[in-house]
Amino acid sequence: MKRYSSFLALLLFLLLPFGAAAENADPVVVRVGRVAYPLSLAKYSYQSNLDLMAYQGYTPTVAEKEELKRQTIDHLIDLALIENKLIEAGKNDLTDAEETLVRSYAGNVYESLWQGFQQRVKNEGYDVTEEQITSWLTEQGYTLDVVYQEALVNVRYSRIYELYCADVTVTDEDVEAYLQETFVGPDREAYEFDIPRYEREILATGNESFFTPAGYRVIRQILLPYPQAVVDEINALQPAVEEGATALEDAYHAVADAAIAGKDVEAEREAYQAQSQAYADLLNQVVALEQSALPMLKETTDEIALRYAAGESFDSLVAEYGKEAGEAAGGELLFHPESENWAEAFKQAVSALKKPGEITEPFVTDLGIHIVLYQSDLPDGVHELTEEERAALQSSALENKQRETLHPFLDEWKTQYEIETHPEML
Repeated sequence: MKRYSSFLALLLFLLLPFGAAAENADPVVVRVGRVAYPLSLAKYSYQSNLDLMAYQGYTPTVAEKEELKRQTIDHLIDLALIENKLIEAGKNDLTDAEETLVRSYAGNVYESLWQGFQQRVKNEGYDVTEEQITSWLTEQGYTLDVVYQEALVNVRYSRIYELYCADVTVTDEDVEAYLQETFVGPDREAYEFDIPRYEREILATGNESFFTPAGYRVIRQILLPYPQAVVDEINALQPAVEEGATALEDAYHAVADAAIAGKDVEAEREAYQAQSQAYADLLNQVVALEQSALPMLKETTDEIALRYAAGESFDSLVAEYGKEAGEAAGGELLFHPESENWAEAFKQAVSALKKPGEITEPFVTDLGIHIVLYQSDLPDGVHELTEEERAALQSSALENKQRETLHPFLDEWKTQYEIETHPEML
């Protein structure tokens, strides 16, 4: 899982003595008419968007951050305008049942945020107290009250739609156009010719895309571990490999240091080249040991191939031979020849398969000995929506049209109230 934005800086904040944290000042950042929103709410909205970008692997520029601040303030102005109108219409108060639902939802969101950040800190190897976790979340605007206020947004938008957009509807054509413009088009543009990005932003993170690039295969594999004798020999080489990697890094820095000092770097360069060759020799020894496992397991791999050719299902072979391979065995995987996530030997072997139903010859990677089945092709292009997805899309398209219908009202309301903002606080 990817880190939060500026994660190291946040850890430094956490490692300060708890009493050194800034006072919990929460001044007003947006005031519209009789409605005022605190800095913590603006921080929450702003930081949530930054965190989402970080999770997706994107680092915004300074100009993009400034634009995000502007959008955050505009968002709060719109919310304040809506709340003013709901107050005037007597529609702003929640029933007891609505209050319970919203607070329950907010509590679950806050708990998820708290636990998620605590886990990230632990994954980095830092030991911090619960008070420090809560202090940092508060500093960034992540408080239970702020999450509750943000949870009210949907309620208020729903009520303002009832007052000003009750006659808005969407046709099937509207829904299809919304799907293409909002989801399919951007996904196609981003991923159709960029497989590494698709795998980085969609497959690796579990995010959803409405478009699948062409060329994906559904594969399954049987992964046999190396014989214990081979494992022992590889393990015996590991200290030398680790020392070789350290020595190579030291030799590289020696060349750099000599160059920075203005010295003749020839001697350091020769030492680096010698160390590089020595390290490569060690890695080649490891590869040779891995390859030596293939003839040792030939009887097993031949048996698997013969049984599959005789008509036994790959499922049954995975169930039988996969017991030795543990978690790495079986299970559907997605493979693309342009992926950057597979070992070269894996890519070559699987790419060579011509049609579904074929299996590879046994081949070796640093994980063990593989036999891979080309199970099927993954349909490319636009996804076919389920009934549930279609219903959710229609609801989203309706809300989008309602928001568009509301824009002229919001522009008019801005002239009716005194508006005070402090974006410099963000």
